[in-house]
Amino acid sequence: MSFHWLILLAAIAVEIVATAALKSVVSAPWLLGLLPLVLIALSFALLSIALRVIPMAVAYAVWEGLGIVGIAVAGHILFGEHLSPERAMALAAIIAGIVLLERGVGHGPDIGPGDDAGRLA
Repeated sequence: MSFHWLILLAAIAVEIVATAALKSVVSAPWLLGLLPLVLIALSFALLSIALRVIPMAVAYAVWEGLGIVGIAVAGHILFGEHLSPERAMALAAIIAGIVLLERGVGHGPDIGPGDDAGRLA
């Protein structure tokens, strides 16, 4: 796994912690409420580093998709939020979409509008 993918995974982990912190600081003093904002800023900074190498569509989909899955799992574990079978299937679909998107990167020609290359006759 390359350095940029590790940075992207770190950005995802920070995003999950930041979102969980948002839920935790609802009744906390305003100073603690700044922690999620600082963490989200850090997550975006890490994402920007990953974008130097990883295509934007893939990096953002992975960052947001795994962030959603991680937040749903954290909500279930930390806050007792309900994770129904339907929600679990939706999260699995998000992961499947990320895998399909990532596997398509760098495999085969890019076909632009009006480009017939790669089409079956």
